[in-house]
Amino acid sequence: MRSGFQRLFYLDVIRAISAILIVVYHFSGSIYLPGRWSGVDVLHSTINGSWGMTPVYCFFMVSGAALMHRHPAEERLDTWKFYQKRFMSIYPLFWIAYGLGFVSVFWRLGHLYDLPSWCLIWSLFGMDGWVVNWVPTFYMVGEWFLGSIILLYLFFPLAHRAWWRNRHLTMAVCATAAAGLFWYHPFPMDIKQNPVVDLFYFLLGAWIEEARRRHFQAVQENGERRKKSRQNTIALVAWWASLAVMAAWFLLPVTEGLPTMELTYSAQAYGLGMFLRQGFILVCTVSFYVFSMGISQWMERQNGEGPRFVRTRRLILEISGKSYGIFLTHHVVSQLICLHFDLVNLSKREILVLLAMVFAATWVMTLAIYQIWQCIKKQI
Repeated sequence: MRSGFQRLFYLDVIRAISAILIVVYHFSGSIYLPGRWSGVDVLHSTINGSWGMTPVYCFFMVSGAALMHRHPAEERLDTWKFYQKRFMSIYPLFWIAYGLGFVSVFWRLGHLYDLPSWCLIWSLFGMDGWVVNWVPTFYMVGEWFLGSIILLYLFFPLAHRAWWRNRHLTMAVCATAAAGLFWYHPFPMDIKQNPVVDLFYFLLGAWIEEARRRHFQAVQENGERRKKSRQNTIALVAWWASLAVMAAWFLLPVTEGLPTMELTYSAQAYGLGMFLRQGFILVCTVSFYVFSMGISQWMERQNGEGPRFVRTRRLILEISGKSYGIFLTHHVVSQLICLHFDLVNLSKREILVLLAMVFAATWVMTLAIYQIWQCIKKQI
């Protein structure tokens, strides 16, 4: 770790919670049966749509905040070393998880996908989930998010230079471009896959981290009690506002007047409904992000009061550190487990037990791919 680099605990909290929510979301999508599981569909959807995009966009924001924090303005980014590190953090674990997924799919279907072998090139580069709607692929693990984060890493040296030369202008240009796509998206892809939209969330995370850093600098450097009180009041109001948005997001009933779920993943769509829907997702994502930041700060203040908080912190760091592995393995695990149960006849309690099984199996599979990679590294 670079000297002077300070780990940001709140990013670990957001990363860990987001990883758990993504597992829950995809599990609920696997077991949801229209008309049968409306009582547990809160695991899957909220007001006229899905909450699944929020933790995914939070991953983009965490990546932006972490990378800009790790590579400050005064540091000249070594592009080659950056790409080397990103390559080693993404591809070996992906290839191991993909190999296990390939075996599981063959075991489940009894045969391989009926596709030309050249289509494996997309899987080799981790882009199969990103291009699956355009070309045939052997997509099994990683989903569209992996391709999107790879593209963000590829363009990060350029984004890093633009951000630290004039972050206000960079953010304004990216936000304007994203807002335009929120209104009119002519491209033959889901808007969530659009690199411009993903870059906006990526830089938004860096923007929030910059605001947080300046806030704490103001609190620490100014000795006036009134100034400290005002700064803390602003942070407290922001946290309660985020909590209010999240409460409305989850508790308000579905109404026909709101933009519909389909506008969450628009392809070649346009209009006010789409703009409102994407704006709603943005507000909910930022609210969830700020809410989690407040929770992490409270935990850090309480950390010295007993071993319970120490254990909780260790657990969060463990989940956060393995979140990429969780992301790679959870979908295949969920589908394989759910295949062996008659979902129609399961009670709500049995559904929750099934969810616990998915969590346990996902964690075991995640530890397995990390252990396999450790063994391989020792042999290299």
